[in-house]
Amino acid sequence: MQFKEGSGWKACFDDERDLYTAQVSNQGFYALSEIDKEAFDKLGTDGVDDLDAYLIIRNGRTLFETNDEPTTMPSYRVRDERYQELAPWSSAERIAVKTDALNKRCAIANRFPGLSLAYGNTEGRISSMYFGASDLEDSKPVNGDIVFPACSISKFITSICVMKMHEMKIIDIDEPVNKYLISWKLLTPDGAESDAAVRSLLNHTAGIIDGEDSFHGLRIGGPEVSLTDILEGRTKYNNRPSREEKPHGTSFEYSDAGYCILQLMMEEATGKAFEDTVQEMLFDKLGLKDIFYATPANIEKNNRKMAAGYSEDNTPIDGKYPVIPDLAASGLWCTPKSLIMIAEEFLKALNGDSSVLQKGSALEMIKPAKGFPWTGLGIFLNGADILVSNGWGENGQCMMKIYKDKGEISAVMTNMDPGVDQKESGIEWLVDSYTYFI
Repeated sequence: MQFKEGSGWKACFDDERDLYTAQVSNQGFYALSEIDKEAFDKLGTDGVDDLDAYLIIRNGRTLFETNDEPTTMPSYRVRDERYQELAPWSSAERIAVKTDALNKRCAIANRFPGLSLAYGNTEGRISSMYFGASDLEDSKPVNGDIVFPACSISKFITSICVMKMHEMKIIDIDEPVNKYLISWKLLTPDGAESDAAVRSLLNHTAGIIDGEDSFHGLRIGGPEVSLTDILEGRTKYNNRPSREEKPHGTSFEYSDAGYCILQLMMEEATGKAFEDTVQEMLFDKLGLKDIFYATPANIEKNNRKMAAGYSEDNTPIDGKYPVIPDLAASGLWCTPKSLIMIAEEFLKALNGDSSVLQKGSALEMIKPAKGFPWTGLGIFLNGADILVSNGWGENGQCMMKIYKDKGEISAVMTNMDPGVDQKESGIEWLVDSYTYFI
């Protein structure tokens, strides 16, 4: 192939097929044309400037072009379905793929009142985008300061801190959790103390089964629910006593109650409130600001930057912001950027470069559970390379993926329960399509 190129244009002679093609682009407009030999020969010659080149190329047979009229959505026209075959060298196919992705991104974002997404890598590069409103009633747009519910992504953060306590020899993840519990013990159905290890709680193999329709947020000003209330099944928040109902290690039972036990363990082993321990071990060390747990005091302090929650039909939930007593399981609020920064540090730990977490601890977190290869400690495993953390609650849905080998992370957070999982709602597509937007 022979090429000629100028400012905003490029032409090609395919000598094997005796075919001449050329493209022009300017301020978002793009066109790919088939031209003849006479036109090709004129391009780049004395007396033919870039404007002349544009007119020469546009006078050819158009194969592909983008719209040049103002539009709210990027779009293109395919004039000849063989455009990629005729000009495989051109930018047309990349533009088509990128345009389709942009349109799909907008369509997904429009399903939610508000949406925030971020992409980053271990080199510290983070790009963020925002869509819609953080509060429809107050017409507050989403921006970089708006925090969203991280829901069960909270478990990933909890696991990092549990592993830090393991490093500090405050606990041993392979010892029974009851060794570190004082005010409450995990029992088997016959009333004996369970010997389920901390590790089995982290990877959901401790045999604990949550109550039906449990772990929906409480309301500001409502009755207080303690961790012991939750674990004993005394309230609608969790209506099933937490017991080792199946022998630990024999089944996978996703359990918020299991993380309530971890929260209680952390508090009793350190003598500090759970949120204070996480702040000291992780948030302060990374310099994170827009991140906190949804205690009543923190909601009152931070509600101006919290995204109001919406049900599937776009109606606001009562009180806008649910109170979450099970902080370790699902009580975290933050920006996608904060999640990216934590995940970046985790990737550094996997490479032995973190000042927060040792390499051995990070590797333990991504070690598949025996018999359950999809689950690690506080994170799920999608093959050898992709680490996944999901969140879904009455006031939001979110997802984060860590691409271990590439050193890249993507995270999406919203303020609505879409009523379907991340794949069907489009959130997973947004997470997976990060390469289109960076």
